[in-house]
Amino acid sequence: MIGPYSQNQDFNSITILWETNINTTKNEVHWGETPDCENVTAECNEINSLLTNLHKVLLNGLSPSTKYYYKVISDDFESNVFSFHTTFKEKETINFVVYGDTRGTWDNWQNASIIAESIEEKNPCFVLNTGDLVDDGDYHDQWIYFFSVSSYIQNSTLYPILGNHESYGCWYFKYFILPFNERWYSLNNGPVHFIGLDSNQKNAFRLYQLIWLIKDLKTNTQTFTIVFFHHPVYSSSNHGSTWYIKLLWKNIFEKYNVDIVFNGHDHCYERGKVNNVNYVVTGGGGAPLYDVGANWWTIYSEKAYHYCYVSANQTQLNFEAVKPDGSIIDTFTINKLN
Repeated sequence: MIGPYSQNQDFNSITILWETNINTTKNEVHWGETPDCENVTAECNEINSLLTNLHKVLLNGLSPSTKYYYKVISDDFESNVFSFHTTFKEKETINFVVYGDTRGTWDNWQNASIIAESIEEKNPCFVLNTGDLVDDGDYHDQWIYFFSVSSYIQNSTLYPILGNHESYGCWYFKYFILPFNERWYSLNNGPVHFIGLDSNQKNAFRLYQLIWLIKDLKTNTQTFTIVFFHHPVYSSSNHGSTWYIKLLWKNIFEKYNVDIVFNGHDHCYERGKVNNVNYVVTGGGGAPLYDVGANWWTIYSEKAYHYCYVSANQTQLNFEAVKPDGSIIDTFTINKLN
């Protein structure tokens, strides 16, 4: 079984997904503001094809900035009680995690599992993944492993973006319900505007995505702006900086005052700052680690498994790079005037 987990997060709705190993006829989500889960929403059989065991239930009538509890029932199976948060209002404080390159076939997902357990202890409202969730996106069994070791996913909504190892496989689009066209998208949560991009050359060079990005940034009014995608703008590790991303997007990030750009691809941690934009490589999610280097833009780099923990309100954003044992390897703060 995969899940249950939440997707399609909004101020007053969310979608709960789970996959069963066999066909089931009674599929329900029990939910509420207490662990008693006093409300029941049943799956519409007309929506869920009998050809799939993936169940999707949309919950409506929720309140913003609120923690809810939920469990799922499929015939005789009943899950444990988990939780999710609806989208937070602009004046609310949020906390979230960013990390990437979780693909763990090389060590039977041991390091990815350890990192996921550490993320779960932080209990973030949601999690961003900078791509390469699996080693080969065409193989269903790798997605099963990813969900089985990603223990946080039942209590924190996951927002992934495509890496090169997803291969645009069907399973990515089956298991995730993301905004806009799912290949690139944006959303607001609390005081932060988030933009996820497709940095694979197939779509990075598309004029459509470039125009969309500029229009999105022009209309953004949130206090902080965070962009995340797979290939690093600046990196001193194996793959290094991505020339076409610099050419296409770097000046746009600077022009529209993007605060942080998160990337993966290089399996390490590196933070740099160029023209007031913070660039963070967070590829230490479980894949085999790469050696690090340092360059003129580098503030700190380390060969380490890690994730990034961020909290933000309307005046301040606090960043920590955290190892699985909880030790902090790097921090910085961004302050904004009221």
